Amino acid sequence: MSKKTKKIIIALIIVVIIVIAIVAFVLMKSKGTKNNGNNTAGTSGNTANEQYVQMLDDGTKLNTSSKLGEAKKVGDLTFENIQLTAEGGQTILLADVTNTGKKATDTVLVDIKLLDENGNEIVTVGGIVQPLEAGAKTQFNTSMTLDYANAYDFEVTEKE
Repeated sequence: MSKKTKKIIIALIIVVIIVIAIVAFVLMKSKGTKNNGNNTAGTSGNTANEQYVQMLDDGTKLNTSSKLGEAKKVGDLTFENIQLTAEGGQTILLADVTNTGKKATDTVLVDIKLLDENGNEIVTVGGIVQPLEAGAKTQFNTSMTLDYANAYDFEVTEKE
């Protein structure tokens, strides 16, 4: 074999080794990403423990508890179309509130108590319902710091 042929073979071996190293690195990197994905799935595996949570495409957690979605009544106010979501460490409860009474209401301060399956309090947060004419409807919105998307139910009571 000539010196030139030996140099070409050595160069090819070095190139092959470099290509193998790069491919191995890329495969390990993508496998690591898949494991992180699995850890995220593990988190949504923890979301499996969060049996009342559906993960939306944008990463928002949506509460799916039928009990939480049931209409709630406090005085002449009815809370319906309830939606509890969590994103970025903040939980938001939205609801339509209707004055089912025969006269207008003043501003009403309420406490929203999120409950687990056993009826235990998870957190209580305040909220305000604006004055409503009889039969009128408004949107209620209150938020909490931290993720409470897996609540089973909630109670609403008027503050005194």
